[in-house]
Amino acid sequence: MYKLNFNWIDKQYYYDGDDLGVTILEDKTVFKTWAPMATCVYINLYLDGTGDNRIESLPMEKLDKGLWYIELLRNCDGEFYTYTFEYNHKRLEETIDIYAKACGVNGERGAVVDFRTTDPKDWDKTKKPECSNACDAVIYECHIRDISIDKTSGVDPKYRGKFLALCRPYTRCGGVGTCLEHLKELGITHVQLLPVEDYATVDEAHPEKMQYNWGYDPKNYNCLEGSYSTDPTDPKCRIREFKQLVMELHRNGIGVIMDVVYNHTYYTEKSAFERSFPYYYHRHKNGKFTNGSGCGNETASERLMMRKYIIDSLKFWVKEYKIDGFRFDLMALHDIETVNLIRDELDKLDPQLLMYGEGWTGGESPMQADKLAYKWNSYQFGRVGLFNDNIRDSVKGGTFNPYDKGFVSGNRNAVYTLKRGIVGSVPHHELHDAKEACWAFEPTQAINYCEAHDNNTLWDKLCISAKNDTEQTRIKMDKLSAAIVILSQGVPFLQLGQDFLRTKPRILKEGEEPNDVNIFEENSYNSPDYTNAVHWDRKDKYYEVFRYYKALIALRKSSTLFRLSMKWEVEQKLSFWRKNDDMFIIFSLFDQNESFVVAFNPYFEDRHFDLPQGIWQLCCDENGRAYDRDISGNVRCPGISCVVYKRKQ
Repeated sequence: MYKLNFNWIDKQYYYDGDDLGVTILEDKTVFKTWAPMATCVYINLYLDGTGDNRIESLPMEKLDKGLWYIELLRNCDGEFYTYTFEYNHKRLEETIDIYAKACGVNGERGAVVDFRTTDPKDWDKTKKPECSNACDAVIYECHIRDISIDKTSGVDPKYRGKFLALCRPYTRCGGVGTCLEHLKELGITHVQLLPVEDYATVDEAHPEKMQYNWGYDPKNYNCLEGSYSTDPTDPKCRIREFKQLVMELHRNGIGVIMDVVYNHTYYTEKSAFERSFPYYYHRHKNGKFTNGSGCGNETASERLMMRKYIIDSLKFWVKEYKIDGFRFDLMALHDIETVNLIRDELDKLDPQLLMYGEGWTGGESPMQADKLAYKWNSYQFGRVGLFNDNIRDSVKGGTFNPYDKGFVSGNRNAVYTLKRGIVGSVPHHELHDAKEACWAFEPTQAINYCEAHDNNTLWDKLCISAKNDTEQTRIKMDKLSAAIVILSQGVPFLQLGQDFLRTKPRILKEGEEPNDVNIFEENSYNSPDYTNAVHWDRKDKYYEVFRYYKALIALRKSSTLFRLSMKWEVEQKLSFWRKNDDMFIIFSLFDQNESFVVAFNPYFEDRHFDLPQGIWQLCCDENGRAYDRDISGNVRCPGISCVVYKRKQ
């Protein structure tokens, strides 16, 4: 089968219709699937998502372009179905439809759902938040379970770890807001949800097992994960509750970004793709699955029907759930042509939809590197954002060496790369070093961050690399890191709890002695709640840190000078001060209406500098406070801190 001519198949059988999957037409239901090389396809209908309750199995009719079709003269809303494919007159194992948009418990069977019956009250009346410029976004990465599973979340136990936890108003831990209240208070514009599409490794039928996963083990791309719903056995329950989450966030001016994982499937030979059309949807070399994802396989986005599948899936999430953007896991495994076509199709739906991803892979792909969406090919897909690992490592030190120091912890060599990050990783006439960090087509392409779900949290990294410093000193380092990420050109990205020093403690194995590194969990993808759950009492304990992040976000949102979307604007409106002390970074932002001076001081000692001529005010000190008094002349930037001054009109 692996010797199939895929180019010929694409040319002969590509189908451009938008009706694959299930279509309910009042008193009849139509099923369509694509399998051009199959010798027969059967549909199996069930009463439930699991169990021995088959209603009937029927052969489907073969149409042009490799389509298989059947029309049932009844409304099948509430029924479940699978397909059985035959190749060379040999039946493969029964499988869920890859185009299934709803499913039963654990995603073994597709569910026929009339989506009109799943809309919450006022669903059509709620407007999506505006985001005309990607740099206007402040993204906050959240895992559905992490945000509310701990009792300190203040959420009713029946909703903890569920979609509905983010719909509960006025949740608190002591005197501080949690969950939705926290998001509103912090001032972020978008929540990026770790995968909420149906994934494989959590048993939805037994939620009492307290299983955990990030969700990068995709099973059904168009179905929602049932463990986040209050009733995984009811396909409509997860749909309705996720819509409630989206609606509630939209009501509060917060957009919803989905983390999508089209680059690989959790199962390989047993995946729905392989059982539908063996070898077509994955890449191979010498008859074996290639492993560019590091997870056992990689999908073949360059094949027309796989490309169409990804685009159809994204369009479905936007149209049905009003999603505001997508973050692509291991985006470099997708070919550049597909990535650009996705952006084209999203633009047709809504040009304000955000789209960004990881510009790297998890292993070696057989596809030519110059055809893949690697970060170093960024100019070929400049409308799509990429995670800025250069600014990440320059701020806190190398991610994969826990002891490595960055700019905030005293690494002098990090300053040149950091300056590239400050300008949004676009060319700038004042910068001539760290050319490898000058990769962005426009500032909108640079997703600036120093912490995400992967690897150690920023706080844990500082506890390892700056272990000999006091906690108060490390807090200053954390706050300076936040100032750099939030006040640099590009798109700022934060992880849930970063603003109150989130930590991920590791459970030591029996007999294991603690050391600097192993007391923290660096890769918590399947660690228990002990490690991953957000403990909201830390917000109360480190409220000064939260308040500082909040002030920085408000400052960024107060002026377009912190959110320049074009490289020519950065070139004209941002200027570094030339000082002998290269580690003390000062830059100006200016246009005909406003002027700011921003200083980043990584030294333990205070640094002084002279403000330009005129009257200024301190709009953000080392604690995030502003002072409405006239200032001029020589001013101070305290040790390991940021200060921002604004010229008074």
